[in-house]
Amino acid sequence: MKRTMIYLPDEIHEGLRELAFDKRVSMAELIRRAVEAAYGEVLEDIRDAEAELADYIADPSSAIPLEDLLAELQPRAPRRSRVARSA
Repeated sequence: MKRTMIYLPDEIHEGLRELAFDKRVSMAELIRRAVEAAYGEVLEDIRDAEAELADYIADPSSAIPLEDLLAELQPRAPRRSRVARSA
């Protein structure tokens, strides 16, 4: 775990201090939880991208051609069934 320093406005600091006391956890724990809730998915995406890049660097043949990727990503609309029209 890394140590970091942040500056909080007085009113946020006081509210956080009270909340930490009420929940019987540290202010640091509340901040960690808030960061995880706000940015957890983005951080996980970054970790996944870094792992995929490391895999590619280790074995570039694992990559798929751009054309194949684009074809895979093309949105596919469901086909409409044709209904006979009465004249």
